Amino acid sequence: MKIIDCTIRDGGLLNNWEYSDKIVKAAYFAAEKAGVDYFEIGYKNDLNKKGLGAYGYCNDEFISSLFKRSPNLKLLCMIDINKYTGYEICACNDAGNPFSGIRVASYPGDAEKAVAFVEKLYNLGYEVFLQLMASSEWTDTEYKILENWKNKEMLQAVYFADSFGAFMPADISCYIDRLKSIGFKNIGFHSHNNLQMAFANSLQAIQSGATHVDATIYGMGRGSGNLPVEIILSYLNKNGHTRYNVVPYLDIIERYFTDFMKEYKWGYSLKSLFGGIKNIHPYYVAEVFKQGFYTVDEMWTLFDNIKEKCPVVFSKDQLDSALKERFYMPTTDQAKEAVLEVARQTQIIPAEDSFSLDSLPILNKHKNKKFLIIANGPSIDKYSDKIKEFVNANEAVTIGCNYLKDILEPDYHIFVSKKRFLKYVSAVKEKSILLTPSYFGKKIVKDNYNRQSENIEMVSVNDLNIKPIDNLKQQHVYLNVAIAAILTAYQMGAEEIVAVGIDGYENEDSKEMVCFYNEDESKDDKVVASVRYDYLVAELKRVSDFLSEQGVPFSIITPTSHKKYYKNVLSI
Repeated sequence: MKIIDCTIRDGGLLNNWEYSDKIVKAAYFAAEKAGVDYFEIGYKNDLNKKGLGAYGYCNDEFISSLFKRSPNLKLLCMIDINKYTGYEICACNDAGNPFSGIRVASYPGDAEKAVAFVEKLYNLGYEVFLQLMASSEWTDTEYKILENWKNKEMLQAVYFADSFGAFMPADISCYIDRLKSIGFKNIGFHSHNNLQMAFANSLQAIQSGATHVDATIYGMGRGSGNLPVEIILSYLNKNGHTRYNVVPYLDIIERYFTDFMKEYKWGYSLKSLFGGIKNIHPYYVAEVFKQGFYTVDEMWTLFDNIKEKCPVVFSKDQLDSALKERFYMPTTDQAKEAVLEVARQTQIIPAEDSFSLDSLPILNKHKNKKFLIIANGPSIDKYSDKIKEFVNANEAVTIGCNYLKDILEPDYHIFVSKKRFLKYVSAVKEKSILLTPSYFGKKIVKDNYNRQSENIEMVSVNDLNIKPIDNLKQQHVYLNVAIAAILTAYQMGAEEIVAVGIDGYENEDSKEMVCFYNEDESKDDKVVASVRYDYLVAELKRVSDFLSEQGVPFSIITPTSHKKYYKNVLSI
């Protein structure tokens, strides 16, 4: 078992390889005393490439001024084959060369160049490693190149890197088995800690036959960081590898790396978690977060789109193109017009005979009952049988919205749009009690409906900080029938509120919200659809936060673009 301490090389992604020589020396001598096998001190790059710290070039003369070559702790550098410009590399045994070995990093698509370069370095006398970056993205074609390569014995080890921190232990075994099956004997693993699995995955690698493992001091590395060397050494020491001494590492952590972490801020975060779950380059995640436009729900699906359409190695141009394709961003003037149009479509216009309520007969009518809100997304048709089973199993009180055809027969049926009321009121089931807002007035209901009905009172407000309920009144920033149904369930005394059919947008190339039925109306243009969706997101959050404050759980139980509310209780 061999350990490569790659702190300075991998950690350099945080500080552009601009370390003080004092800290690099301290890290090196801590590694030597700790008993690790290799110390990777940075990248070797063309000296004509500008903008990197000294450890981003690994000039032989500079590194030799710091260290003499030691048989106890061999110095490595890394060369990214895609960035190699043909600059001269001296022979390993040349006077003044501090390096015993070189790791060749290869992304998918560069396999042929990488193995040819490995052979060149081997013939120069170096211990050579091949590092398969973003190994989850390597194709069968690229594996075939590796399989057909006749000089695998030149390698100290072939490494596979969990570059985006997405692997689970079962994945580790699969990659090791695959590399063994195409003829590699010594296999190394480089972990990232996005899902907090770096240690578990490294143990799995060792148990599956890996001969080399990467680690860094205090887990230092871009984003979530890497396997902490002090943890893996402690584990190995307790399990019979007594040559390792973790104390020198603990000392340097206390002296330098606790402050380093405060300055460079690596470790577990929401950004790194997204990167691990979605298996994409951390720079894509960081850039999307930086823009600040997107909700968590939107990012959840957006990263899938980026994964599909952007290259493995970060490209700002490709990202911008994917974002423009995925989400339409209106100009300021367009947005203003769209806001006015959405406001016009959702404004409350009281009828001449509208009225206020002195009492609310439905108040606490079903206290401590579970409520199911039935909105109009396509999911209610697709999962109607499961929804019915849920209602029966939970004895849920049901409130249906707008048009439900014959899919479900709710206890209550609510409308907030006069237009939809007139269009669909004839479809209200006999068992259903009609719910209408008092701003409809009495005449329109009396003229078009002759069965049991109840009134609710709703008013418009223009501040998201205003509570959705004020005494007997519902207060709406954005008038929406599903939101009204949720608040009505609360007024009726709901112990818990779940919803179906709040599907959000179905088409990932726009934000247009769809129903299971055709409205036979002209569709909103892309700008209005985008603004309407954003309004609903904000109103749903306002109402959900209010319910949470009141101790009433709220969730959506059919698939939805509003992912943060989704709870898969239907086993979909």
